[in-house]
Amino acid sequence: MRITILSAVFFPQLHPRAFRATELALELARQGHDVTEVNLKTIEDFDYDAFAKEKGIKIINLNLSKATTLAAQKSDTRSGWLGIVINFVKYYLLSGKLFWKSSRIAERLECLKDADLVIALSTPFEVHYGFAKYISKNGKSFTAIADSGDPFFYSKQTKRAIWFKYIEKWVYKQMDYLTIPTENAISLYTKLIPEGKIKIIPQGFDMSHLRLYTGERQNPVKFAYAGVFYWDIRNPKFLFDYLENCDTEYEFHLFMRSRDAVFDALMKKYEKLPSKMRISYNVPHDELIYELSKMHFLVNIENLSNTQMPSKLIDYGMAGRPIYSCNENSFEEIKIKQFMNGDYKESYNVDLKKYDIRNIAKQFIDLK
Repeated sequence: MRITILSAVFFPQLHPRAFRATELALELARQGHDVTEVNLKTIEDFDYDAFAKEKGIKIINLNLSKATTLAAQKSDTRSGWLGIVINFVKYYLLSGKLFWKSSRIAERLECLKDADLVIALSTPFEVHYGFAKYISKNGKSFTAIADSGDPFFYSKQTKRAIWFKYIEKWVYKQMDYLTIPTENAISLYTKLIPEGKIKIIPQGFDMSHLRLYTGERQNPVKFAYAGVFYWDIRNPKFLFDYLENCDTEYEFHLFMRSRDAVFDALMKKYEKLPSKMRISYNVPHDELIYELSKMHFLVNIENLSNTQMPSKLIDYGMAGRPIYSCNENSFEEIKIKQFMNGDYKESYNVDLKKYDIRNIAKQFIDLK
């Protein structure tokens, strides 16, 4: 089968959607399919041709966005009254460059015409919007799947003008299916697309060659968090407050994609905590799993909304270490003390079979 994956991010970028696109492309190729990866954003110093040849796939770079590093781009929001007005117009009313970027994407998708199955991954939403514009103008002979990690209009993180709800509904109308990673999010999408077109397909990883730490774990107790923070749905202040005054000797390792504005603002409030932290940025995925496997236990800060499951939980499961999972409402000092003392009976369980990329790829193929 000729399968095309359309994605804004791809290997070597360190992002959950890049992992989604890369793992799926490589597994579908291993299963004998003719796979083409269409990239919107490219890393200038990465040899995509060599990677494609090694992995047995084709890569088409649309070169709509380029970066010289793997670091995430910082927001260009402005402060002050004028900044508030500009941000309101730019982000709330126009959603940045969504209309311009989606039109540019649609103009460059002639490479889809020979595909049997096309899987378009957001975020950002401009990928789906551009894909839908292409279908609306040119029609399609392929099965069209929109794969979404988060809803656009009903996002818990960003507020947008009401017309984006109708744009998103129109986009999904062009698709044969919408795939999402967790059943808990269905209620957000049924306001936009008939439930019968929604399929649950979790994040997937190749777990056949995991490299894990097998040595002894010495004191002080070491635990880690991997991911990003948000002011509203995933704010670590409650945990930082506790750790600032914790008498137990510990090392708190943080693995982050890039400098985090939420984290930087929070850390200004703490005097003792920074000396007990070990912060790493842009750690490649396989290396991250290995580093996580060195820890005594791992910390998962749950989203306050249960419609999203952080993909890092799968990384935690692959690392094979106990998981202390909490949010600001469920946090209890007694429980984290238990983990710091080596009592892991309340560890969060991750069923890795659900996230085996071989099963995930088959679920996509079954939609053809």
